[in-house]
Amino acid sequence: MRTYVALSLITSASALAAAPTTARPKAPLPFTSPKKVDEALRKNDPLLHLASRLIRDVNARRGVRSVYAWCRRADDVADEAGVDSAQALARLDEIEADLRAALQGAPRNAVDAGLAATFKSYPKLQLEPFLAMLDGMRSEQKPEVRFESFEPDLRLYCERVAGGVGLMLLPLLGAADASPDTKKRAVDLGVAIQLTNILRDVGGDAVDLNRVYLPLEDLRACGAQLDDVLVGRLTPEYVQTVELQVARARELYASARLAVPELPKSSRLVVYAIIELLEAIVDELEKRGGDSLTRKLKPSTPAVLGALVRAVRQSYGGGGGND
Repeated sequence: MRTYVALSLITSASALAAAPTTARPKAPLPFTSPKKVDEALRKNDPLLHLASRLIRDVNARRGVRSVYAWCRRADDVADEAGVDSAQALARLDEIEADLRAALQGAPRNAVDAGLAATFKSYPKLQLEPFLAMLDGMRSEQKPEVRFESFEPDLRLYCERVAGGVGLMLLPLLGAADASPDTKKRAVDLGVAIQLTNILRDVGGDAVDLNRVYLPLEDLRACGAQLDDVLVGRLTPEYVQTVELQVARARELYASARLAVPELPKSSRLVVYAIIELLEAIVDELEKRGGDSLTRKLKPSTPAVLGALVRAVRQSYGGGGGND
């Protein structure tokens, strides 16, 4: 994901009528059936796949996976190496047009048909977080991606591309009428997951896409060099920069935990599982001494099992957070 789950949704059809008729590159469409969605989720985001299996209600589980399929399609377009910015922007525009058409009753593909069905089943699902996600992805389509500071720069980006995922999930988890505080903490969860993904993928993003999400302000404060990130050179100053982001991620996960008791009992386990499983990546990063430059992070099987045990204990009121 980028992440995901993880784990920012409707306007008129007039824009569709005015869409240009000239040919443009098509956005990839890898998900053509619920089975393929499940396979892709298991392959690309195994921790989220595991968490989604804890959703008891079949319709809610199907809805969550339809949201995942849509987000994954957009994410693959935004992160596709070797595609120029104009082509990526055209594909993201196509994804938005497809979504609007689907919500007007004219889906153009299986992904949007599934998501439109989810909107119909959950009328309080909103369009705005989906559009915000696309806007965040559009902001990445430039020769290099840099963020001057965490607040407001990186935080705003994370809210756009992932913070809204929490808002997408609340209606599906029986919390459509959640309090403003709960919604804020749901956004915090999305930001935490996105920050975790950033920390996990520092090396690949820098080398393959010329994207450095670590705030430049933090790099300078720690005495780290941008070139060290770009060439994958692990230094004590770089590790110190990572530690700042780890502390932020843990604060955000802690904020998200405070909202879970406000959710319906049937939904608490899956949300605790998302929090614990994704924070296990942060744990693994610390065990590696802050190194995600040379290889991608993946928590061990014992770490995953431990995360699930903590989630179960918390969902039954037994505490067991990451302390």
